[in-house]
Amino acid sequence: MQENVPTTLQGLDARLIHALQIAPRASWQTIAPVLGVDPVTAARRWNRLERAGLAWVTAYPGPRRLDRMCVAFVEIDCVAGSVETVTQTLVGLPQVATVEQMAGGRDLVITVFVPGLAALSELLLRRIAELPGVTATRAAIGTRVYGEGSRWRLRALDARQREALRTAEAPASVAAPLDAQDRALITEVSRDGRGSAVDLGRAVGLSAPTVRRRLGRLLADRDIALRCEVARELTEWPISATLWASVPATHLAETARVLLGLPEVRLCAAVTGRQNLLCTLWLQSVQDVQRLEIQLGERLPHLQLHDRAIVLKQSKLMGRALDDRGRARDVVPVDPWAG
Repeated sequence: MQENVPTTLQGLDARLIHALQIAPRASWQTIAPVLGVDPVTAARRWNRLERAGLAWVTAYPGPRRLDRMCVAFVEIDCVAGSVETVTQTLVGLPQVATVEQMAGGRDLVITVFVPGLAALSELLLRRIAELPGVTATRAAIGTRVYGEGSRWRLRALDARQREALRTAEAPASVAAPLDAQDRALITEVSRDGRGSAVDLGRAVGLSAPTVRRRLGRLLADRDIALRCEVARELTEWPISATLWASVPATHLAETARVLLGLPEVRLCAAVTGRQNLLCTLWLQSVQDVQRLEIQLGERLPHLQLHDRAIVLKQSKLMGRALDDRGRARDVVPVDPWAG
């Protein structure tokens, strides 16, 4: 008998995902009392969501590590009829974190994580630009990621529940280069963000106590980011869009602060190029693009919007290959250091 899979997100499922957005690796013994259920029920509901590709926990280099890497937002133009073939190749590249098919102005927009400019050049010029069907690429390099999807939340828990799930942040140490085992651990946690220390250790050749210690340090130092993701079609925000804008350099930080205070904004980054600010949004309808533009014009007089594009289909999202409905169908771990 086929398992009953939800078509909308509500009740315990919504609260469970919100809880894991706050505390992605918290035990069921910690999460269940906050939700008013027993740990077995919480685990069972999560397993059902994960098996159906409706929600998952992934990982990738965290904010402090991204500041020391190269993050690029790449627009790609393709020959007519070749977008799907190019998309499937890009989905399989571990340095490509996100792949989106867009309406107007460009065929695809991808997000790339690589160690530096030389690796970006190699990826773009030798691997992507030479793909059959690709006619042009344009890369905007992120100079600062002010906020990204790990900070985005559903709105299913009340203030008391949210506070109960927050943990005190450990003091960060002096930033140090990641060694090979750190990099392997980040990639493996991308595969299964709630994997046990035993399973993670077995995959990367470390003991469970060492995995716990290293992962704790990586989290404290913001070298790794954990994200509980959800299939967008189940939420109140089924439409995704990207905005390209310009702001005087002296107003960038304040503009980003205001933008990240809006519930629709998932990502806000300063970038190189003709526009110096890029934002991604989740919206309730296509019409919300215009509503939000009006709101931005009123709240941010220094911001000048240059372009906007609706996402037709998202084929990859932070370590997950997605089907046509935006549900996870396969794991492609994020690995900026892949050869």
